Amino acid sequence: MKQNTFRKTRLLFILSLVLMLFAPSFAHAAQSNNVHDEWKYVALGDSLAAGVQPDNTLGVSYADYIAEDLENIYQLESFTKKFAVPGFTTDNLLEQLTTNVEAQQAVASADLITLTIGANDFLNVLKNSPEDLEDKKKVEELFAKVLKNYGHIMGIIRTLNPDANVFLQGYYNPFYAYPPEEQAVFTELMQSLNKLIQGVALGSGSGFVPTYDAIAMDYTKYLPNPTNVHPGPAGYKVIANEFWKQIKVTVPVEVDRISGKDRYETAVAISEMGWDSADTVIIARGDDFPDALAGAPLAYKMDAPILLTGKTLPQSVKDEIARLHATKAIILGGEGAVLPYVYNELKSLGLDVDRIGGADRFDTATNIAAVLDGDPAKAVVANGMNFPDALSIASFAAENGYPILLTKKNELPESTKKALGGFESSIAVGGTGVITDSVLGNLPGGERYGGENRYATSAMVARMLNPADKAFIATGADFADALTGSVLAAKTDSTFLLVPPTSVNDSISGAATELGIRHFTILGGEGAVNSNVESLLESIK
Repeated sequence: MKQNTFRKTRLLFILSLVLMLFAPSFAHAAQSNNVHDEWKYVALGDSLAAGVQPDNTLGVSYADYIAEDLENIYQLESFTKKFAVPGFTTDNLLEQLTTNVEAQQAVASADLITLTIGANDFLNVLKNSPEDLEDKKKVEELFAKVLKNYGHIMGIIRTLNPDANVFLQGYYNPFYAYPPEEQAVFTELMQSLNKLIQGVALGSGSGFVPTYDAIAMDYTKYLPNPTNVHPGPAGYKVIANEFWKQIKVTVPVEVDRISGKDRYETAVAISEMGWDSADTVIIARGDDFPDALAGAPLAYKMDAPILLTGKTLPQSVKDEIARLHATKAIILGGEGAVLPYVYNELKSLGLDVDRIGGADRFDTATNIAAVLDGDPAKAVVANGMNFPDALSIASFAAENGYPILLTKKNELPESTKKALGGFESSIAVGGTGVITDSVLGNLPGGERYGGENRYATSAMVARMLNPADKAFIATGADFADALTGSVLAAKTDSTFLLVPPTSVNDSISGAATELGIRHFTILGGEGAVNSNVESLLESIK
């Protein structure tokens, strides 16, 4: 490639002239957020939208990851990238949108459209006649053509579908491995093209998604083949992440509820939602919490729902065990917690039954931790005399395979101390009101996550340890729904938040806003979390 003979300021001057000339052709368009329950997503553009890999094969693109993000929050009705074509220029896309009826129909019915187009207009010149990129007049003509095409493309899209959420991608530097003097011309052109695309996005009521700096964070990771302009999977993922930052704020907040007439039937409803079948079920006492606090990591490891029992096994639980075709039950707690009668009822259902108990709640938690096996990097330590903090962190602990061990406020029980002997680091959940600094000092590599109350602690755990785009919500005034729902939260990569029964604590709404949570699932009926909470969650931005 010939050495660059013009400065970036000249490119930007040319670009500004072109913008002034063509911007009015599409500046009237406006974007409005679509509020359909589920979205139809259409990806348009070139090889980046299609998913060309560093070896030139077709694979997963950023669009596939965006579709996954939407599906993850139950917002995806359909997705297609069939109209994204490797090598497409703005001429090609304009022709497609002008003549291809199927593409027009897809755009017209879409709730979300992403678009990556324009780089090939310059790459083709670079490939066929690179000297033209040093000709001021030819560069000006090329920018004018690209912008004019963009104006027509966005005009067609907005005419077909004025309400779609549209996002345009900016480009990165694909020539990072070339000597600076060889890549200078094209990188300056890409930066100018990005300014053009950003202007188009602003003028057409669309979003602009920058990727230049994100890819530049680690070129060798994101563009693993220095002789190929296409990202690898990690590169497509980071591009998708840049899209998602902007897309998810346009997604309407959804709130649903999983409930039964009581805590026992709510646990069954949670099981029905999360498991078509299960070899094992976890059985815990439904009217008291101590022996069940440490159960979520075990249930997650066994891919087993947690079901609740009283002095006898509810019929709804028996029916659920039959539906799941379970062959094994694990009881949490000794005979003082879950009576022998329940053990015998489970046996009569044809199940193999194991019991994990101990002399007290601390011993039971230690014995549950021993069953987890593996080599977890950390242990979680929570106050065993109350339930909120242990349940706030249960889904995080479960998904990461961390055992939950219990302590007293001012004293680390001997069984817990012994269990912690094999760990180099640990997480203490809760403020100094539930775990004192002296206890924290006795934990291996102890790090505290705690707020001024149970809700602030729940918010901190969600923000700092367990961020997600969707959350399960349970009352912080009782343990049962949070216990049984924590495993489903881990299973669905959700965070977990505790709320007062009739309101949303400021720390919780702040965490939900900061995380950009778009889907909330309330656990339990109106008696546990009432409709006012539902309305408050729906209003979170």
